[in-house]
Amino acid sequence: MRIALCHDALIPPPDYGGTERVIVWLARALVELGHQVTLVARPGSALPGTRFVPLRPGVPWDELVPADVELLHLWAPPNPAPRRPFLVTIGGNGQPGEVFERNTVFVSRKHAENHGSVNFVHNGLDPSELPCDSDRKDHFVFLAKASWSVKNLDGAVAIARAAGVRLEVLGSRSLPGKLHRWIPRIRGVRYHGMVGDAEKREVLRNARGLLFPVRWHEPFGIAITEALASGCPVFGTPYGSLPEIITPEVGVMSHEAALLVKGVRRALEGAYRPEICRSRVFEGFTADAMARKYLQYYAQVLNQGGLEGGKPRTRVGFKSQELLPWAAL
Repeated sequence: MRIALCHDALIPPPDYGGTERVIVWLARALVELGHQVTLVARPGSALPGTRFVPLRPGVPWDELVPADVELLHLWAPPNPAPRRPFLVTIGGNGQPGEVFERNTVFVSRKHAENHGSVNFVHNGLDPSELPCDSDRKDHFVFLAKASWSVKNLDGAVAIARAAGVRLEVLGSRSLPGKLHRWIPRIRGVRYHGMVGDAEKREVLRNARGLLFPVRWHEPFGIAITEALASGCPVFGTPYGSLPEIITPEVGVMSHEAALLVKGVRRALEGAYRPEICRSRVFEGFTADAMARKYLQYYAQVLNQGGLEGGKPRTRVGFKSQELLPWAAL
């Protein structure tokens, strides 16, 4: 199959970029499965094994993508819609009443449900990029955009302090001159600012766990599968995609901080095995699994003219960043 992956970004990203890294993993997996991949992205992008076409401002996807491509895969609603067969992946939560193209897929079952659809593909990663050490240190990790209230950094800090553990915060605001790297831990919490993949992998590879007490319907949460691949159990809330990823063998879900504190203390006692956490990723959250499911949707678009179920729309009453219940300590 000849596929064009189209996204208005630099790929691979210079620092942390969730969607961009998913596209890298998908492209590699599709090439390994024997498909021809064209990458359409910002100038300076490049992926081994793919043909690259640079974006040009104001030029529609149809005019950018070479004529031999059978299907376009985009990561944002197109305007106008391409004339050729296409698929769209939506990675965020839509606005109330927002209508999407018929050929739209979401990134988890709950994410699709919240938008009136049954079509989804879990984001997959390449586990070989994430080392997993058997000997763990005593620190825990918060990995998210800390400035978003829905990510609940305050909740993660409270859990760590109540459990008496050190917390490494990845994704906090970077200070001018990287000053944040010189500030000592504040009551057991270290703020790393925005970090790249290398630093993130180093912090995760021997951590005791990930604190992820989000207060919204998380569409997917790549941080969760990255942590699991690194051998970290996950302690989070039962919202959005989390129940699809976290099982009792690899973490705890609760909207009550006190129960997550208990889970963290059990992790310190050795209740969770790194190899079991890592094995969870191989149950449908690898790049290969993602590529194979996308190929099924590509074939459906090409052979049947589109996905079943009509045009998805954000369900009535759904708010994209509504703060869901959280029982603080």
